[in-house]
Amino acid sequence: MSRLSKKTFFHVLLPLLIGYFIYFFFRPNYWFVEIINKREGLINISDANWFQQLLIFSGADFCWAYSLSSALFIWSKWQGQKIRIFPVFTFFIIIFSEAVQYFFSQNFTFDWMDMLAAVLAFALSYIIIFRNVEN
Repeated sequence: MSRLSKKTFFHVLLPLLIGYFIYFFFRPNYWFVEIINKREGLINISDANWFQQLLIFSGADFCWAYSLSSALFIWSKWQGQKIRIFPVFTFFIIIFSEAVQYFFSQNFTFDWMDMLAAVLAFALSYIIIFRNVEN
């Protein structure tokens, strides 16, 4: 497996899969969780501690923002072009994608913790992918 393929898998695809599994197995009102609750009564979100609730409700957003930021940074490095404002452009895409939910509140749910998760994911991706000279 090439170095680019490994980076793409670990920094883009794997976070997307983890985010999907958070939705699939833990988010209330998701069909799989509802089926399990009705059959077994195993999952009760009100019993989760604050960290578990943060992970369940903002973890998928963190994974998605990390994946998108990493994909854009990997692509930028792969192109070999040094655009100084590229991280700013990427940051605005991440922020805009969360902020737009505020204006379309009938179809989406805006949450400040999701915004914070997206900012932290961008920062982590920036440090690991963009700032790392060896990439």
